[in-house]
Parts: sequence; C-alpha cells; structure tokens
Amino acid sequence: MVSRKILSVRSAVCAGAAFFVLTGAAMADEATQIETVTVTARKMAENLQDVPGSLTVLTADDLRSTGTDTTADLFSRVPNVSASGGIGGALQGQFGIRGISTLVRNIGVESGLGIYVDGVYQGRPDNYNQELIDVAQVEVLRGPQGTIFGKNTIAGALNITTVKPEDDQVNAVASAEFGNYGLKRFAGYLTGPLVDGALGAKLSLGYVTRDGYTKNLHGGPDGDSLDLFSYRSSLYYTPTSNSSFVLTVDGLHDRGRPTFFQATDILFFQSPETTTPHTIDNNRPDYLRRDNYGVSLTGAVDFPFGTVTSITAYRMAAYRASLDDDQNQIDYMAVDQWGDRTFFWSQEFRLNGEIGDDLKYVAGLYYLGQLVSTDRLFALGADLGVPGEPLLTTRGHVGSRDFAAYGNVDYKITDALTASLGLRYTYEDKDVHFFQGDATGFYTFIGFPNIDYANSVSNGDLSPTASLSYRFTPDAMGYVRIARGYKSAVFNVDLVGSTLGLSADPENATTYEAGIKSTWLDNRVRANASIFKTRYNDMQVQQVQGAAIVLDNAASATVDGAELEVEALILPELRLDLGIGALDPRYGSYPNCLAPASLGGAVMDCSGKQIIAAPDWTGNVGLEYTRPIGDAALIARVDYNFQSPVYFDATNSKRFESDARGLVNARAGVDFGKYSVLMWVENLTNDTYITYADDRSAIGVLKTTAYGAPRTFGATLTARL
Repeated sequence: MVSRKILSVRSAVCAGAAFFVLTGAAMADEATQIETVTVTARKMAENLQDVPGSLTVLTADDLRSTGTDTTADLFSRVPNVSASGGIGGALQGQFGIRGISTLVRNIGVESGLGIYVDGVYQGRPDNYNQELIDVAQVEVLRGPQGTIFGKNTIAGALNITTVKPEDDQVNAVASAEFGNYGLKRFAGYLTGPLVDGALGAKLSLGYVTRDGYTKNLHGGPDGDSLDLFSYRSSLYYTPTSNSSFVLTVDGLHDRGRPTFFQATDILFFQSPETTTPHTIDNNRPDYLRRDNYGVSLTGAVDFPFGTVTSITAYRMAAYRASLDDDQNQIDYMAVDQWGDRTFFWSQEFRLNGEIGDDLKYVAGLYYLGQLVSTDRLFALGADLGVPGEPLLTTRGHVGSRDFAAYGNVDYKITDALTASLGLRYTYEDKDVHFFQGDATGFYTFIGFPNIDYANSVSNGDLSPTASLSYRFTPDAMGYVRIARGYKSAVFNVDLVGSTLGLSADPENATTYEAGIKSTWLDNRVRANASIFKTRYNDMQVQQVQGAAIVLDNAASATVDGAELEVEALILPELRLDLGIGALDPRYGSYPNCLAPASLGGAVMDCSGKQIIAAPDWTGNVGLEYTRPIGDAALIARVDYNFQSPVYFDATNSKRFESDARGLVNARAGVDFGKYSVLMWVENLTNDTYITYADDRSAIGVLKTTAYGAPRTFGATLTARL
C-alpha cells in the first residue's frame, strides 16, 4: 500500500506542473532557458533527461552559488540523502540514501555508498570528507548501482568529475574566504598547455583553517576546529587524435580537532555546563590526524568498434584519533585511541560503443584489492573505581579481493521506446584476523572477552538492472526501472562484548522505480519525479550497546519513497531550485534487536520500526536572483533545507531521537565577471540540532549527543583568468 507521504509528493508534482502551465503565458516571450546537463552516470555521456533513473546533478556553478565546499556539504542539497554526525559523520561515515545507511566505525564494515572521483573508487569513509577544490560536476545516483559501479553501491553512488587539464589554453580560478571563528579558506586551480595541443597540466590547491566552535570550559583546545590541506595535480597527454591519457596525483592532510560528540548524560556526575550544546570540558585531548594519498592513470583510445578506457589507481589512507569519551573533568576513560590504515589498488577496463543508431553498449572488467589494518587502546579511568587503569588492546586486519565483469545495453525498440539491460557478476574473497585482550583479566570480568578470531569468506553475486523508457514528447520521458545492489559479508573488528556475532552475512536490496523527466515552457522549467519501493534482505545492522559493538542482520526491511526535483527560471533574473524526498523506511522482520543499555538492554522485536538514521522527509529549496548592473551583476540567494527526525537505535526510543531541523543559508554580492565578492551566512537563525546520539553505559556515559554547526558567516572573494 502506498503511504500517505508518497501520495503527498504525487500531489506536489501535479500542483507544480499546474503552476508552470498557468504561468507559461507570462514567460512565453523570454529568451532565457535552463542549460542542458550532460552526465556520465552510466559510464557514457548522455543528457540528464534521457537517463532512466533518479539522480541529482550539481555543476561547478551550483556548488559555487550554494557555498558547497566539501562532500559533507552535498548531502543537504539532495532529496532523500542524509548524513549523521558524531563518530559516524565526523570520520567514519554514516551516510544514507533512500533510508539505507551503515554506521562504519570499524574496518570489518563498509559503507553502502560508493564515492568515485574521475572514475576512481575512493575506498572507505575516512576518504569521503574532501574539499571540492576543482570539481566540475557532482552526480548523486540514488538507489542500487550494482551493475555499473558494483562494490558497495547498494544505497547509491557519488560520481565526482574534476576539471580536466587544458592543452590549448590557460584557465585559472582562485578564491579566498574569511569568516567568524577565525575561518580562512583558500582554494584554486591553474591549468594550461605545456606542449600546445599535446600536453596539458593542472595544479589544484586548497587550505582551510578555523578555530573551534565547541567551547572548552577549562581553557584547553576548543573542539571542531579545521586545519586541512589538499591538492591535486594532473597531466593530460594526447599523443594522437584518437587517444588521451591523464595522470593524477592527489592528497589530503587533516589536522583538525573534531569534538566527535558531547557526553550529555553521565553516571553519578554531570557538569551542568556540558549539557549546553557546543560545550565540552574534557581533561584529555580529542584529536585527529588524517592523511590520504592517491595516484591514477586513465587512458582512452578510440577504435572503429568503440572506445577502450583503462583506469589504474592506487590509494592509501591513514588516520590516528583520540577521544575523551566522558568529555568532562573526570576520568571515566583514561585512554581511547585508535587508528586505521588502508591500502587499495584497482584496475578497470571498459569498452563503450554503438552499433548503428539503435544500440549502445558498455562492457567492462574490474578488480579491487584492499588491505586494511587497525589497532585500538582502551582503558577505564580511576573515577569509575578501577585502579591501575587496566588496558584493553584490539588489533585486526581485513583483506579483500574483488573481481567483476559487467555489461549494459541500451536498445531503441522504436523512436520513442528504449529498453536497457545490465548485469554484473562479482566474486569477492575476504579474510579477517582480530585480536582483543588484556593482561589483567579485568575486561573479561566486565564483559569484554579475550578474542583471537580468524575467518575467511567467499561470496559471489549477480546484480542485474533493467529499464524501459518511453518518450511521450520531445520534452517528456517516463521510465520504469528494476535494480539490485549487493554488499558482501562484514566482520565485527571493534570493541566486542561477545564471541557471538563476530560476522554478518551479505546483504542485498532490490529497487522498483517509476519516474518521469520533463521540461516545460520552452525549456525554462525542468521537473523530474520518481516513486520507488526497495526490498532489503539480510540488512546489516551495527549498534553501540554499552561500550561494545553489536553486529547482526535484520531479516528484512522495506523502504517506500518518492522524490521531486524542480529547476525553474521564474523570471530571467530569478531561478528556483526545489527538491523534496519522502520515505517510509521500516524493518520488516527484526525479532532480535537490542535496546540501549541505558534503557535496560533487553532483546526486543523491532519488526515494523523505523530504520536507523532514515528521515521520513528531506527537502531543499533555493531562490537565486541575478540583476545586471552595467558590466556587473548583483547576486542574492537564499536556501532552506529540511530534515524530519530520525532514530539512532532500532527500538525507536525517544531518548535517542533527533529533532526535526530546518536551516536557512543566504548569500549576496556582486559579480564583475573576472572577479566576484559575496557575503554569506550559514544557519542564519542559529538553530541547535542533533546529528547523532548513542549509549556508552559500560564506561559511565549513558548518552552521547552530537550537534550540527552553529551560525557561521563571512565573505568570499573569487578571481577568474
């Protein structure tokens, strides 16, 4: 049965269409049109309006006009996409698309969202939070992308394309940004020919620093400061007219100081001040040291039968972090330090081609090898009555090897009707070795057993995609689509409270989707809408239970949903962007979930409960006004984004529920063509909102809470060559 919220979005689609038709006469003699958008979401260039699937595209101009500086900023711009904070959002990535998300806080678990930059898989979530210093376009693909992108795209994928090096002209953009809390952000790129028409180069640099906005009451370092340097350098070589090669080196060095969360309910102790949002009182340091590096070589050669593309990549990511779990002037925790190191290498061969005018195809082979290691030191403190600060040690490594073959064919049955069929076969070997132990025996006594665990699994999967699209008119296309996604088995390489549940089976999801893509009023309005149902089998669920991590499979889940996206030139000077997402995300059968320890820790039946971190509603609306003044233009923009409450535990307890939030951002300034000056404010009304909460009762912290950023403001200066 279709839920009321889905019917509401259908009504919004109809009302919006009626509005555009009624206002058509007033707009009929205006020459301005919305730009055509070309995407590579299916690994071939095509018009956004021809793609039989739900995706959002943000161009470089969109990113600039909305002040989108990082990948984390993207999630508030897209319907049915969300991100939690705390440990999940600051470092380890609980990103959700259409209600599907995974708390990725250990190396044995991987995200269901795949992020690709210039075709290169970015690996684990500690690679995700990047500065968008030279991005040309971002494509957010919603729903399983198992056929084309494969590994870990059961929720969706972000396909990021950077500016290509130029071999025939010089191009440069630079920006400087200054704001409150001591914000300074510098970013830019320079590209141009080294050998005219044959060899081009690009250098991109970015640096951001900011004082912390989370106040440390005892004069220690404030939390949530930024100190991030990133770079990308590329060479573009065209030895012949039918071949090209791009060599890219990139890196990121992060020395910011995240707060991670606040301890808002502590056993036997609570400083009243630390229940205030954006306030900590920790006596031991929180810190993060993160370094990522990568190199890739992409080659493309045109043959009479099609284009052969090779993408070879190697990436390394490492971080060390420390957290004062009680965040107060007490020692419930003496040590909580951990770090991961990831190495992976990938190779893809792809063939794109056409047969006649009616058939297009993509076929490819893919390999990904990944080796991840981790270690953690964990010690309870004297204020819990534990003498000698006994130390618990965990160490582990996970290795995986993925082999895949895929293909997709589009066949034009008639001039209006096109069928698409794709299939990917993936085979993965994965092994784990995990050790948890202490020399005193204390942790075994309180429920952290000594563990020396090794396992190896092999899984194979077929992920098909099928769609039919019908072009009713040159300006309207409807489609139906079925797609399957898959995520392999996972391991509990974390602080573990039981020798049971050290692994969880693979999960898979199938989405049934119908949508319409349309342009109106001589291409002044673009309106795309979809409805879908996702059936999830063996959903992998990871929860914090006390201080230990519990990993299992929820038997099933179902997500019903709908999306509406509209871009309209209401007047030549006034542009509207609108996105609405609605979900009904429910566990189907989940009979053995655990309540948080602070609520008794009982085994419960969570069947029918709302899925963790999945909002019922998301939305964003933006209005941008551009007024020419001589050779310059006055620019003003306001954005509003909304998210309904979410639960952070499967029992849906109110104790671990976020509030609804609605945030207003505004920007205004002058664009002189070669340079521009913009004033901006984020979270204009200074709303306080929760982004994450969990239970760590075993270490005396009954509730943690993470908050989103307060109001920030500043100015951005941009120059273009």
